[in-house]
Amino acid sequence: MAARRPQPPAAGAPSPADDSAAERAALNAYFPANTVEELAIGMTRRLLLVARRYRKALDHALHEAGHSQARWEILFALTLKGGESTLMAVADRLGLEGPSLVGPMERLEADGFVSRTVDPRDRRSRRISLTDKGRAAVARMRDVSTAERDRFVEGIAPDDMATMFRVLTQLRDNLQRRGLYRG
Repeated sequence: MAARRPQPPAAGAPSPADDSAAERAALNAYFPANTVEELAIGMTRRLLLVARRYRKALDHALHEAGHSQARWEILFALTLKGGESTLMAVADRLGLEGPSLVGPMERLEADGFVSRTVDPRDRRSRRISLTDKGRAAVARMRDVSTAERDRFVEGIAPDDMATMFRVLTQLRDNLQRRGLYRG
């Protein structure tokens, strides 16, 4: 079945381009104004910008609580795996390659947030488990991230959030079909 082509933006819809007139003019040199292409490029650029800014705000809030975004992501991914997993399963959940987590995982172990033991089913692999300190850190970071997320979505109706979630899921699925998505 052929993919349905998006429709051009409705008249009076918010501009997908950034507010700068000079940037909009430059953008329109490549993507004609009021077209699906302009809407798509504006949407993807805005998505990336908002993701970066939210990540920065969350990282700042976590640092104030004595933690970091990297620690939160890894420990939360481990929590989603029931508090115990392998490095490769955590990396897959985060959409990363396993070797990129070796150093951070070693620091988490040295700092007492996780413990690593030999996997009895595969002696080449290590089982990574949250320690009591790790579980306490996850609880604290969950509270911090919840407060930051509440500020982030303030003023957005639940129906709009549900629509956004469906759209983001479709974007993720589009990448997955092309083999570009992990995690």
